[in-house]
Amino acid sequence: MIWGANFTAIRFLLDQVAPLDVVFLRGAGAAFFFVLALLLTGRPLLAMPRRDVARLAVVGVIGVTVLNLAMVFGQSRLPAALASLIVTSNPVHTALISRVLLGEPLTRRKLAGIGVAFAGLVVVVLYGSEGRAALSTRELTGVGILAIAPFSWAFYTVLSKPLLRTYPPVHVAAYGAIVGAAGFLLLPLLRPGTLGRIAELDAAGWGAALFATLVSFVLAYILWYRGLRVLTPSQTAVYAYLVPVFGLLAAWLVLGERPTPFLLLGGATILAGVILTNSGAAARAEGVTGEEGASRRSGSGGDTAETVGGRPAAAAPPAGARGS
Repeated sequence: MIWGANFTAIRFLLDQVAPLDVVFLRGAGAAFFFVLALLLTGRPLLAMPRRDVARLAVVGVIGVTVLNLAMVFGQSRLPAALASLIVTSNPVHTALISRVLLGEPLTRRKLAGIGVAFAGLVVVVLYGSEGRAALSTRELTGVGILAIAPFSWAFYTVLSKPLLRTYPPVHVAAYGAIVGAAGFLLLPLLRPGTLGRIAELDAAGWGAALFATLVSFVLAYILWYRGLRVLTPSQTAVYAYLVPVFGLLAAWLVLGERPTPFLLLGGATILAGVILTNSGAAARAEGVTGEEGASRRSGSGGDTAETVGGRPAAAAPPAGARGS
């Protein structure tokens, strides 16, 4: 629900300040709150080999720098509801990238799901704009820019997975966010007036800024990992598909963006494709989880997963969020 509403918060900010101002606000705010989160852990700095530091730097640039630039500049040309639907395709991108980088099988089910999701995206692009048959050139440009975001989050997810086996998720998320946002901190020096424009935000604008940083960037991660402590990844995966649902709802209630029938149809088709792409993997993961659980209960040998408080350790968050 938080990640879905984040598109409305960003759209609200873009109505008052420039895209790069929003990028600075989100980056600086998220870095500040993640530093606080690290301090609260009692161990803000962890010793890491150089290869992990380098991987974290790449993860931060791809998952924070590139992702936020694509989201903000893409959404500056699009309604919030439409933007939330396009970003939903990131699990499909993750399946493709996992195949290339990790050798994960690309089954017929996944290929069919990718095809269905692409068909839904075509419907959204051609008929998703209210009052006319097709999107304008400006909106098509926004779609192209925003399409970079799910690719960025997919690479972020795949590349950060090895780090999550060694380091606590909060440290991986915080380090990546701080590294990725570091370049944004220079924006006030390169663009005089940035701080002045942000200072002129009204009360609603500051509320949107707080939501887009503390709530959607930090609190949502904490809630997600809290849920993963008591649920399996396959159980939590279904919640990711609710992001565009709440994106459409928030855009309608807050911004008055009425979804068109074709937007709803295309969105439902995209979701169907995403679910089809991932359903086979989820079922297999659930089966493996059950076998591992039975093994642990029977005390049989073999390595067991790292646990937190007697429960399986958290895994990485899904795409949609990101960075969003």
